[in-house]
Amino acid sequence: MFSFFSHTKEGKQSIILDVQSGLVRGALIIRSTDGSAQILSVVTKSIPSKTHIVNGTHLTKRVLKLVSEVVELLTKDAPRVSEIHYILSSPWISSQLKTIKVDYKKETEINSRMLAELIKGELRQDMGEEAQAVEQKIFEIKLNGYSTSSFESRRAHMLELSLATSFASKSFLSKLHSVVQDTLDIKSVTHNSALLMQYAALREMLDDKHEYIYLHVHNELTDVVIVKNNLCKHLASFPFGISALQRKVASATGQSIESSDSLLSLYQGNKLSEAEKSSVQKAIEPLLQEWGDSCIKSFVAKFDSTSIPRTVYLAAHSHFDLFKEALLFRPDLSLSIVPYDSISDDSEITFQKSSSQSTMMRMYTLALGTML
Repeated sequence: MFSFFSHTKEGKQSIILDVQSGLVRGALIIRSTDGSAQILSVVTKSIPSKTHIVNGTHLTKRVLKLVSEVVELLTKDAPRVSEIHYILSSPWISSQLKTIKVDYKKETEINSRMLAELIKGELRQDMGEEAQAVEQKIFEIKLNGYSTSSFESRRAHMLELSLATSFASKSFLSKLHSVVQDTLDIKSVTHNSALLMQYAALREMLDDKHEYIYLHVHNELTDVVIVKNNLCKHLASFPFGISALQRKVASATGQSIESSDSLLSLYQGNKLSEAEKSSVQKAIEPLLQEWGDSCIKSFVAKFDSTSIPRTVYLAAHSHFDLFKEALLFRPDLSLSIVPYDSISDDSEITFQKSSSQSTMMRMYTLALGTML
């Protein structure tokens, strides 16, 4: 993957801050000059399941409070942090896929400056007043119809760029930076889409798999990536995540959100009596089917049933088995569901013994290390 706007500097302590829709996870890392990296510590804070989110403003306040808590804990014994990488999930960021195609009247020399100008031109068309472009990543470059990773100073009649651009709210970014600056004065900052970073890591980890679906279920939303021919072909999000399932179960059963979370865990762990299980199943199954239908609808317009990848790598920090079951409700698709944290990784990324483990932070560290 190419990137003109994001990169990491080796040999310095960095913070990776993963800002999701109801969870904030931070990691303190150090990358050696030989390319290896060590994750020194991981801190995770989430909005309690019993919390009722009133609106977007309320959600923003809760998440920013988590950001403050995570950064404070990470930097308590780390005075030498020199850079921070914000990894943003929806709704804090949105990414668009686009293909730019240019036909030249005569053979033209291609270079990085030319590509950057083309991308800037596209940004001027796409950006709204409140939106800020925070990253641009090129997935593929074609010259005269042929894919290449070596384009500098080559000549071609036709140039084709496949890229993704990520946008974030200027006001949210300002609040986010302000909260972090209260604890940590850092000038070196990058912003990245969580989906694109997870995809970048999967390209390294699944180098023999060129076609799959990746789903990340977080608190308020579910993010979708579809990969074909080893290239990202579709990005989407829909507003149904872990907290949404808890709220819907609470509404269907007349229980509190906190109790509904426990009920889901008991049901998932097969720890209910047959009578209780039957009663809960009637409430849960339609909701799981609703989530599964929403998932399929997020990409069915672009891919027919014969072209949808059959392997799904699924990430969910809670109630994984229920979301897996929801996908298996679709026997017409014959999907194979693989937990994302079961994917083998032979990269030189280690955790300090005192640190908690995090597959997601390992993926982000790997992705940042492979960016050009």
